[in-house]
Amino acid sequence: MKILVFEDTPAKMQSLEELLNLKLNHEFDVSISFVIREDDTLLESDLMTNEFEMVLIDDDLGDELSGSEVIEKILFILDSTPECRNLPLVYYSAGTPVAELKEKSLNFGNIPCLSFENLADHIFDVITSEFQD
Repeated sequence: MKILVFEDTPAKMQSLEELLNLKLNHEFDVSISFVIREDDTLLESDLMTNEFEMVLIDDDLGDELSGSEVIEKILFILDSTPECRNLPLVYYSAGTPVAELKEKSLNFGNIPCLSFENLADHIFDVITSEFQD
């Protein structure tokens, strides 16, 4: 199971990936892999592969790139490309309050907004629900 991640601190996400894989391997004998991008230069080609189960977007990607800009581009590509699956998106931040993330993403529909601290539990719960269906 592959997850596309937009994050400017890859080491942080690699630790999260390791933690999730320990839990998922133990519970369901499955593993995930993160494809971590620090910017949106490969966004269209990533989405066109249809390989991802979920997309995680950090709010502050550095270099004047915001997560909300990436979400806007993702939604445009998904809306204009029928062959792309409807990917679940998750908007998160280690520094921006969840209330502010929700405000920034209001016009994008119902995208889950989370603190980084709650991200692992959310991903685990989403994957767990797939095995319980």
